[in-house]
Amino acid sequence: MNPAPTLASQPSPEAATARTLRHVVADDAHAAAVELDGWQQRYQQLTPGAFRAEMSQVTYGDVHVFREQTSQSLLEEGEAARGYVALALPDMQCQGGWFSGYGMDGQTLLFGRSMAMRTPRQLDLAGLTVPLPALERAVALAGGEPARLERLPPVRPITKSAGREFRGVLLSVLATASLDAEVFSNRFIESAMRDALLLAAATALVGEGNAGNEPLPTVPARRRLVADAYQMIRSAPDQPWSILSLCERLGVSRRTLQYSFNEVTGLSPLDFVRAVRMNGVRQALRAGAADSVGAAAANFGFQHLPRFAAQYRAFFGELPSATLARR
Repeated sequence: MNPAPTLASQPSPEAATARTLRHVVADDAHAAAVELDGWQQRYQQLTPGAFRAEMSQVTYGDVHVFREQTSQSLLEEGEAARGYVALALPDMQCQGGWFSGYGMDGQTLLFGRSMAMRTPRQLDLAGLTVPLPALERAVALAGGEPARLERLPPVRPITKSAGREFRGVLLSVLATASLDAEVFSNRFIESAMRDALLLAAATALVGEGNAGNEPLPTVPARRRLVADAYQMIRSAPDQPWSILSLCERLGVSRRTLQYSFNEVTGLSPLDFVRAVRMNGVRQALRAGAADSVGAAAANFGFQHLPRFAAQYRAFFGELPSATLARR
């Protein structure tokens, strides 16, 4: 296997803690402009009428995801923080706006460090801001060409299915943050959220057909890759494994990883990781290697005990306490 591109420089200790969800409602364009974290922005209202803006945003490590909904046409100008770039996609109802001199609608992916945007009267925009080096490495792991990022135009077409997938990930992350406070204290969930956002960005930029030039691995290579992954997961079951971290450690693209796992195990990589962890907990409970269900679960990366118990029961047909009682 080729050496793996490094996924991303790990967030500094100061940045490593997820910031709780912020939801802001504003009735003034200037007030709305200052609410988006990590940006220097200026908004001017262009059409007459009462204005309303809603912004939801959350940060995981060095990745920031946001949703902006506005009710009047605006001129928005701004710059992301140094070393960061942004990707954003309007909803399918967006018509009649422009971004950096290009027309935009629900099938145009917006990209860059700076922006000059005239919005339509109704805008629902989902996006994220990421460090450029992290995005470049994620693009490489997704099978794309990182060097092309510097040459990308500020607006590029995206298919309906790819757009739905990209917006779906962003909105799902925001929805999870609004419903479950655990995402702000659990390093597994934070890592998964961060990597899911990076992967969504990389996939949207690489495009549906551009990663297909990579040759698929041979049967022996697929088996070897899965065996290596299995040993890696077993040796560190408490680590927050994600698609991107597996790709990085194994030195393969996301496409190769998913294809190999589907062919060899019949499972997705993350379903396989979960199965290995579940079986590890069960073996520990049956062998008396842990004094409690909580201790056994924590040793294999399950931090939320009620959720783990429900997953364990769905997986094995009994609660972990029942397994422990039979040791």
